[in-house]
Amino acid sequence: MSVINVRVKFVAGELTPGLESGEYSICEGSTIRDLISECETACGAAVPPGNFKLMYPLLNGKPAQLDTAIAKSATVHICRVVMGG
Repeated sequence: MSVINVRVKFVAGELTPGLESGEYSICEGSTIRDLISECETACGAAVPPGNFKLMYPLLNGKPAQLDTAIAKSATVHICRVVMGG
């Protein structure tokens, strides 16, 4: 499998403490969850498990899921789910 570079921006920093926005290398076919795992390893930090349900990922500006596969030259934004009532 080849390696691709992906840009990630952690918009909701309170959900991803210790993770840094930037460019990361991942295997082609990796998911957004895999990218977050790579960021955790690279930054020496861990996302609290309960925070994943509060994440709203965008892939190239469009809504995605944590299990969405990432294509070459993608940009991922990790936002917070907006709740209201």
